[in-house]
Parts: sequence; structure tokens; C-alpha cells
Amino acid sequence: VPGWAIALLVLVCILLLLSILTCLLLVSPPSSSLSSPAFCCTMASYHPMAEYPPYQSHGRYVSPNSKPNPYSQVR
Repeated sequence: VPGWAIALLVLVCILLLLSILTCLLLVSPPSSSLSSPAFCCTMASYHPMAEYPPYQSHGRYVSPNSKPNPYSQVR
């Protein structure tokens, strides 16, 4: 058996193992540590949609409770 055939067989086995592990991770239920609110966001960073201004096609986005941008003022 030539050396390149063994290398190809090892490569295919590694790719198959990685695809099986990926499928198992996608099918398995999420762990409690990843789904906790402290992991992705906190209540301090949450703003209800009513606090956001309606969409306008011209202008800059200003998030609620943010400091004014000193560079946006034109002299």
C-alpha cells in the first residue's frame, strides 16, 4: 500500500470524526451554563423596544441612555 493512500485514509478518518462530533454537538441539548442569561447578556444591557426611536433613513443611530457623541456636533 503506497504512503499517500495511508495518508488519505487518515485524513478521511479525521474528517469523519470531526463531522460526527459536530453532529453530536448540534443534536445534544444545550448545557445550562451556556443558556443562562449571565452568559450572553445582562439585564443592565437590555432595553425594551419602546425606548428605541423609530427608523429614519437619514441620521445617526443613538442608543438609549447613551452619552452624546462630541464628534457629531458641527461648528
